[in-house]
Amino acid sequence: MVTRRAAVLAAVLAALPALARAAARAPDQAVFDFFQEESAAVTALRRPASVDRSPLAVDVITRREIEASGATTVADLLRFRVGLDVVTGRSQAGYDRAVVSVRGIPRDDVTELRVMVDGRQVNSALDQGVIWNHLPVSVGDIERIEIVRGPNAALYGAGAGTGVINIITRRPSRPFAASVTALGGTQGSRLGEAAVEAARRTWGARAGVSDRVDGGFPAANGTGTGNDWLRAQTADARAWFKPAAGTDLEFLAGGMREGHGLSKTGDPVADGWNHYQTLHLTQDFDGGATLEVRVSRTEDEIFSYPDTLGGRSQTRWWRYDSEAFHSIPWWNGRLRTTYGIDWRYEAASGDQVFGPDAGVKTNRTVRGFFHQEVRLSDALSVLGGVSNETANAGGWHKDFQVATLWTPLAGQSFRASYSRANTMPGLLDRYAAQLFPLPQYGAGVNGILLGSASLKPSPLTDYEAGWTGRFLDRRVETGLTGYYTYIQDHLNLDTANVPPGQPGTTVTAMAYDNTNTVQLRGVEASVKWLVRPGRSVYANFARETVTDQDGHSLYVKTTPKNKVNLGFDASLPWGLRASADAGYKDVYLADSNTGTAQDLIPSFWRLDARLGWTPRPGLELFVSGQNLLAPSRREYVDGLAVPRTIYGGATIRY
Repeated sequence: MVTRRAAVLAAVLAALPALARAAARAPDQAVFDFFQEESAAVTALRRPASVDRSPLAVDVITRREIEASGATTVADLLRFRVGLDVVTGRSQAGYDRAVVSVRGIPRDDVTELRVMVDGRQVNSALDQGVIWNHLPVSVGDIERIEIVRGPNAALYGAGAGTGVINIITRRPSRPFAASVTALGGTQGSRLGEAAVEAARRTWGARAGVSDRVDGGFPAANGTGTGNDWLRAQTADARAWFKPAAGTDLEFLAGGMREGHGLSKTGDPVADGWNHYQTLHLTQDFDGGATLEVRVSRTEDEIFSYPDTLGGRSQTRWWRYDSEAFHSIPWWNGRLRTTYGIDWRYEAASGDQVFGPDAGVKTNRTVRGFFHQEVRLSDALSVLGGVSNETANAGGWHKDFQVATLWTPLAGQSFRASYSRANTMPGLLDRYAAQLFPLPQYGAGVNGILLGSASLKPSPLTDYEAGWTGRFLDRRVETGLTGYYTYIQDHLNLDTANVPPGQPGTTVTAMAYDNTNTVQLRGVEASVKWLVRPGRSVYANFARETVTDQDGHSLYVKTTPKNKVNLGFDASLPWGLRASADAGYKDVYLADSNTGTAQDLIPSFWRLDARLGWTPRPGLELFVSGQNLLAPSRREYVDGLAVPRTIYGGATIRY
């Protein structure tokens, strides 16, 4: 007995150092949970994988960061992220209220960026851009946003040139939960959101609604408030069902009804309707293989009145998507093969943009892709992929990617990649025949915007290398990326001859063509430090330069050379939580590709902050502010100024 007790005592004494180390690390479970939200992403490789295993730079906006940000729009959630540029402004077309770009070239319609909601493409079939305020998703329904910087066309096809943004909504997972948020503030802003969900072992369902009212921004010349008010209502639903082990069937649907003023002469207005439906099947197999099938439909319709020629115009586009892909690990997990196919049908109509009696313009796309990962050793992997795509608009093209990943030490990851991605012209680029007035030349004098059916894909070639490092027992996460990108046959808008037979007096014409080469160079750096559980700080920096052979200021001067963002999120005593985000931009040229105005914007700092108080579980009161350092500031060439905005509200959760 004594011998047994002595053995047990000896074992306990021997284990004490390990137990002490474990006790010291126990608080670091919060550290693990903090970074675990960010460490896995599905967008980069079309399957859950650590961001260290991505061939490109990946940034994840978690639900905690969304709640701490104080942002009320998707564009504002992206504002302070590394490598992104967000400009608050209205284009001459008047529909989009923000310009979002990855790695430079911010303009009204960013065509090199693929944007998705739950894996469903939301880029417009008209011009391949994104109208951010027209997305039928509210901030309260977003679980996370995954941002891939760099070409990912080998997996996603045309348009995924400078990056991919995937907005992932909240999947119902709790037996019952409900929430209501209401806020109000300056500039006549009001927002109400409500959501309810329920889930059991084999099914779950969630529904959310929101109602938003924004007053107009002040006119930049100090003459009052611009005619850019907004009224928007959204509704969305997400449900899942597990009919068998390993089978997951999801249905997602939503819609937005919107009305807003257009900041133009005569104070015109517009209203629109956007809705979608998606069916998504996931089948997991033994050994880690996965099959996914997704079919979806998206429709967007906008009415403007009076339009540029004094009438009422209707522009409508719709898209059908279907895709299937299979991911298979084999050879003890050292190899993983992903292959698939997708089919897309796009259509658009509109007398104002395509000309009277132009009918419906269509485009069909068929694509197949293959991606292979080879783990040569525990520390070294090679990845490669190819995508072959054919479309009525732009013809056939091939996208590909080759990358290597090296992890010489735990927490240290190096990557290098070479990629080719193409951007396809939209239906507007090919078929436009849009008259626009030229009042400076007199009544009835017009110009015309012309499409070109001979447009071809714009190939983008990218070389980049990066490093990700974790230090201090995972409390500090750092990243560094350098890249060089050039785009051939870039889509331009240049002067052209006026075609015969135009109505009225048409004195000038602009036409789309493929005549330019654009080059982008940049360095991105970021650091995030979890000071202690519930308290974190971050900083990031990007330096970018853009050149092009034609010297278009739209490309060369609109990208700020230096951008710096920093901020913190801190849980405080007495149920308080404070956060702030600050961002700096170098001087840049505000230039619209739907108008001729230009304006040089001086360098500036922007500060957003939020303070929340939770007096009891399930109730939070908060106050938040945006653009706090200036009463107002110009960011774009829309004749408007971005004001200081302060609002307060409450969230109740059950």
